[in-house]
Amino acid sequence: MGYAEVQKLHEIKSLAPNLGLTAREEVLRIVLAIALDQQIAAWCMGQPSDAPIARWPSTLYRVLARAALQSPEVWWRTSIALDRTLHEAMLPYAKRSAAEVAEAFAEGRDSLDGEELAGLLWCLLRRNSRTNDLVAERLSLELQVIAARRLRFRRTS
Repeated sequence: MGYAEVQKLHEIKSLAPNLGLTAREEVLRIVLAIALDQQIAAWCMGQPSDAPIARWPSTLYRVLARAALQSPEVWWRTSIALDRTLHEAMLPYAKRSAAEVAEAFAEGRDSLDGEELAGLLWCLLRRNSRTNDLVAERLSLELQVIAARRLRFRRTS
């Protein structure tokens, strides 16, 4: 890792809140909500495909994120589902360092679509390292701002 990458990671670390299981869970929840439909999410948790889906899908994704981080079996099924769903979106980031992924995010924040942003975050999370998790957490916070701005009410003249 070059000096510039170390400097970028240091900057990200200084801006990020304390990373813990809750932060990793939140990033995973966001990726799951973007990438997986409710039936696939239920499958990841080992539920039958015809299992009743909650009226509030945000709960389903939160429960799945927590279960995936606690259960190797659920993590395995979830990884398979995310790898299949996000395969194309992950390709540009798969071999990049965390600093390079952060730079790609910064450069494309206004043009990347939801699948690309989820693929970028999943590339970091699936590596299962503290540094990658920290960058993923920072980027997920920025993703929430992007989503909010894209959903912002636009007045017609």
